[in-house]
Amino acid sequence: MDYKLILKKALFSNNSPNLVLSGIREIDKLTILTDYLSHLDKSPPVIQEKNDIKWISNSTYNIFDMYHIKHKQGQKFFGIIGDIIKSKNYYSDFNRILVLKNFDNVDINIQNKFRVIFEKFRKTTLFILITSRFNSIIEPIRSRFLLIRISDTTYKEKRTLSRENLKELSYDKKSIIYDKIYTLSNEKDIVFYSLFNEGILMNHQTIHDIIYQRIISLKSDQKIDKRLSGIKELSYMIEKYNLENVHKELFLSFMNDLRLSLSLRLKISKLISDCESKYHKSFNTILSNENFIYSLVHILSEKT
Repeated sequence: MDYKLILKKALFSNNSPNLVLSGIREIDKLTILTDYLSHLDKSPPVIQEKNDIKWISNSTYNIFDMYHIKHKQGQKFFGIIGDIIKSKNYYSDFNRILVLKNFDNVDINIQNKFRVIFEKFRKTTLFILITSRFNSIIEPIRSRFLLIRISDTTYKEKRTLSRENLKELSYDKKSIIYDKIYTLSNEKDIVFYSLFNEGILMNHQTIHDIIYQRIISLKSDQKIDKRLSGIKELSYMIEKYNLENVHKELFLSFMNDLRLSLSLRLKISKLISDCESKYHKSFNTILSNENFIYSLVHILSEKT
């Protein structure tokens, strides 16, 4: 059965079950979920912070990324969770919703604490876990949640997403783009690639490919003003198109570029890992993007 129908029925039921959304890592399961949650509560979510722990919330739901919750923060984190789920939701007829993203990164001790919370506050809170590895969740939790597997978009659905942006192109050119989007899982990435269909004239590059090539070209630019202008342009491009996987995609591009020495690729790998961590903690993502690209260009320039 189509997961969309199951998810819709589960969320809008008078007795919604706790949910686990599972599927391959490349599928943006959180965006799929929040598209449905926006029908329950249209108030814009905001970033909250307490005791060095950040999360996203509005009057109905709270979203925590478990990837960024460290073991030493456990007591503070569960204190925040307790404050949220113990308070009545006066702003909606629906129960308060607690979403835990990247639940595959949660160790067994913390899962056991959650198991008690899930059982105790089941009647007042809807709990939703998002994971790419369902089997990483302990059995006592799995048995009390409805599993919904988010499947990859079909070839037909991918063509439909792209078609509006490709209607002026010939069949041969459309086929080139279709071949590329069949390899993509994120619907936003599919739309972005279709919008950038001028990539046909640029060796069929995706937006990530374009950013990568521009970073490489910036290392050779000796004019500081032009280099800084290029860095700003790329930073805004990343933000404009909401490229959530830009760190991952650039990492893959650098690691697969055999023109670069192994030591340089290892140095770049560490830089990208550090920058991605800082990006998720930053309130000014544009500056975070600029620092990321500037650091990459600086490392590349040192080795030329």
